[in-house]
Amino acid sequence: MSGIIKLMDVDEASAVFSSFSTKEKEEFLTLLMHELTIIARDSYEVGSEDLTNPQRVRRINEVQHRITIFLFRLLRNDPRRYSDDSLVRIILEQSSDDELAQQLNEAFTRLANQRLTVA
Repeated sequence: MSGIIKLMDVDEASAVFSSFSTKEKEEFLTLLMHELTIIARDSYEVGSEDLTNPQRVRRINEVQHRITIFLFRLLRNDPRRYSDDSLVRIILEQSSDDELAQQLNEAFTRLANQRLTVA
């Protein structure tokens, strides 16, 4: 069994996310927020409280911030939230950090594939 998965492009990821029910979006985003905390750990300096890449941690924090407000508004059925497409672009389009973009895409794709398998 190969651990390699085909990563989604932004349009495909947006279509998949938009196809989820509200409950599926809530669960997906909760798991994705957990994944973001793991991705951020790549920037921790071993054996200290310092960061090896503070800019990356800031970018991750900003993505987390946008996901949490989207989730809050989704839970309240508030129409002022980002569109699904806008949120997916916020998550996946990290033009200033290719490694982070790759990590986010891998996490998004893996979770989406798990969600699609369960559905």
